[in-house]
Amino acid sequence: MELNQWVDELFEIFDEDKDGVINRSEFVELIDCLLQEKGIRMCETIFNRFDKNHDNSISKDELREMVIDLAL
Repeated sequence: MELNQWVDELFEIFDEDKDGVINRSEFVELIDCLLQEKGIRMCETIFNRFDKNHDNSISKDELREMVIDLAL
């Protein structure tokens, strides 16, 4: 699966309220899924690192950067 397609699917799944961003609680679920047991402990640090504009949400572009940095 191509990276952009994977990010699109992840975003669709974890943007539960369909507002176009991943909020903090949705992010916790995403990290838990991607990193499993390590995820919860790292969640706050990772969220702050990838929320580049500090709007307390993760955009699709920010998620793409996160996936590239963490998963590839």
